[in-house]
Formats: sequence, structure tokens, C-alpha cells
Amino acid sequence: MNLDKVAKLLKKYNIKDIEELEYYLNVDSKSNECIDDPVENKNCINAKCYEDIFVPDCRKIVEIYNKYFKNDFKSKKLFIEYLIEHTNKSESSIKNYLSCKSCNQQMEKSINNSLKISDSDFKKDFCFNLEIKLNYMTLFERNYISINQFLAKEHRVTKESFKSTSNSDDTNLTKEEKEKLFEIIYVSKKVLKLNLSNPKNIEGSQNYKMNLALAAFNRNLVEESSQILTLLSTQKEFNADTKFLQLKAKILSNQKNDKEAIVILNKLVEMFKPNIDTETNNLLSASIKRDAFKEFKLYSDEVKLREKLSIAKEMYFSIYKLNHHYYPALNYMYLESIIAYIDNKDTTYIQVLKNQYSTIWSNIEYRITDWWSYIANVEYLILVGKYKEASHTLKEHFSTIDTFEISDFNIFSTIRQLKLYSEFCTDNELLSIITLLEDYESNANIESAKKY
Repeated sequence: MNLDKVAKLLKKYNIKDIEELEYYLNVDSKSNECIDDPVENKNCINAKCYEDIFVPDCRKIVEIYNKYFKNDFKSKKLFIEYLIEHTNKSESSIKNYLSCKSCNQQMEKSINNSLKISDSDFKKDFCFNLEIKLNYMTLFERNYISINQFLAKEHRVTKESFKSTSNSDDTNLTKEEKEKLFEIIYVSKKVLKLNLSNPKNIEGSQNYKMNLALAAFNRNLVEESSQILTLLSTQKEFNADTKFLQLKAKILSNQKNDKEAIVILNKLVEMFKPNIDTETNNLLSASIKRDAFKEFKLYSDEVKLREKLSIAKEMYFSIYKLNHHYYPALNYMYLESIIAYIDNKDTTYIQVLKNQYSTIWSNIEYRITDWWSYIANVEYLILVGKYKEASHTLKEHFSTIDTFEISDFNIFSTIRQLKLYSEFCTDNELLSIITLLEDYESNANIESAKKY
């Protein structure tokens, strides 16, 4: 073995000592073979190779087998026979998935896109046969750097391990209420909407209803959430409850009543002083921002717009300094850029801002786990003027997923944000990215219509 090959191994496996080198020399000599089980206190060996591109679908299937099927199918041979019977994939493909040969072959070719299993029917069939109460989509739609992280995030929810959605102590719910809550909300959005239309499912303690209201809003069932919240508003203790007031403000904002939301959120901010509650301050900043743009459309008063955006911008920056989260950081960048465009700042000043953004982004706590964290990085690339990279990233993402993996709300919200920004930043390259998203939204709607 020459030095070049050793250097590649060091880089490939992130080797830091001689023992690791000896171990990986043995692993690599086995070519496409895969060690299936995670090494104790480490991420699985193959997942370690994928740190830049996240855990691929084939690795997930191996781990799902290890966690959910091993007791029923003592060998992978028996499990393969089961999958041949219950899915639409060939024996050879399934064998590749369960040995990770697919992953390793593509790694050798450096074709990262191919690490995802493109056959959505297979994924659907595969997950349909998991005897757990879990939306099959969550198993494949998110990326994880390690197998351990994947297992911890995606395979924890059962009737026994289910936790209520509010921050209230679970002891405030009876065992029966917890089980009822699980059955009602841990379902598809369509079924949840149907469940919430049944008055019997709303019956329960105040804390139970609060959980239902939060679950409904989180699934974009705003009207249903509002109706449940109305039932709670008669209770004095809820008029001072943080989650209740935050949800009430979110609903008002969703209904374009940001001025009313701001009153509630300012009340909450006062309640928390001298501490800062990041969730409340994020909500307040967002409502101030939306209210500012709404008034600007009515009165075209740039002075007033700039004044309000500056308040929201400083709030976002304070939150970012506290938690280094991508959300306040990204919103700070948006508002800072818009204010610069309002002030007609020159290209030199804009470039200084972009350099500042790069520093901020390098210091955030960031990991892609869903659409919002994924698209945040695309929006960052837009804000620093890397339009080609942003467009390429989007196209690559769209080419490797199925249309049902991104909700219409995800796309709609992203387009709305970028269109708002485009009113101040008139770059044609930005408009082309908006068009790309609109085309995807249109195609997704067409595919959705075909299914129903």
C-alpha cells in the first residue's frame, strides 16, 4: 500500500491514531462489505464515512432491521424473504440495501445523490410493515450525521414513551388522557383534522385540551387550534400561561392580526424580565416585522418601515447572541440587508455586510434535520450573493426527494419570504430561484392531485 492510499484512508475515516488506522485498514480491505452494528460508544463505521452527506437510506434500513425486526427475524436471510413478499423490490436490491453495498459502491463513485433510495413505493411498503405507530415519512425525509442520532430522533415514539406536546408536567395528564392524546394526534394531518372534528375527542382536562391545541397548530390546522384555545380562554390560570399566550399570539399572527399579537407578546416579555425568553422574543420580532411590512404596503412610509424593522432586527440579533440558533441569525441578516437597500447603501457597504454574515453563519449551532433548517442554508447563500450555489443546492435536493416529502406550507412560506426580500433586492438571480420554487410547488400540486 502506497502513501497516497494511506492518506485517502486517513481522510476517509477521519483516523487520529495508529490503532484506528490498523482497524480501518482491515475494514477497507473487505471492499464493499459493511459492518452492520454500531461500535460501542461510537457512531457506526459507515456513518462515519458519511459525515458530509448524512446517513443514507440504506444505512437506515439496516438500523431499522436491528431495532424493530431482529427479534422476529433472527437472520437477514429471513428478513429478506419477508421484504420480497411485502415490498416491490427484487431480492438483489434488498440484499444490497441490507449489506450497504449500494452505499459503499456509490461512495467509491462519489455520487452522493444516489445514496438515497429513490423508490418511494419501497420505502412506503417497508415502513408500512413496521409494527409501530409511526408516520413512515419521518424515517426517510430527514438527514442525520450519525446512526445514533437517527435512532434517538426517529424511533422513540410509542404509546409507552409518548410525551405530551406542551411543556406542562405530564403528571397533569391521566394515563387515559395520555393514551387518548397519542391515538388522536400521532396520525396523518388528514386524520388529525377528522379527529378534531369529533367533540368527544376534545373532552378532557384543561391541560389535555392545551396539548390538542398545540398539536393542531403545529400541523397547520389553525382554525381547529383556535377553536380549542377559545374553550381554554375562560380559565383564569391559562390567561397567564406562557404556552397559552404564545399560541394565542401565533394564531393571531397567522390570521394577520399582528398588532393584537404584539400586545400579548409584550405582556409576556414583561413577565419574563429581567430574563429573555427566546421563543417569546422570536415571536415578537416576527410580529413586529410582519406588521411593519403590512403598514408599508398601505402607506408606503419608508421612515416608519425602517424604524420598526430596526427594532425587530436588534431583537433578533440579541436572541442570536444568546443561543446562536440559525433562525434569529437568518432573520437578522434579512432585515439588515433590507434596511441597507432602503438606505441606498453602495456595493462596498453591502459586501461588508456579506462578510459579517459569513462570520455569523460560521458561529451558529446548525444541523439539517428538516425543511426549515435545510432551506435556511439556501437562504443564507442567497443573502451573501451565492445564487448559483443556492440554485444548485435546491435542484439537487428536489432531484433526490419525492414530492410528498415537502409540504405545501413549507414551499409557500419560503416563497413568501423570498418575495418579500425581492421587493428590496431586485437581483434577477434571486427571481430565478423564486421561479424554481414556484415550479416545484406547481409540480408537487399536480402530483398530489393525481393521487386523490
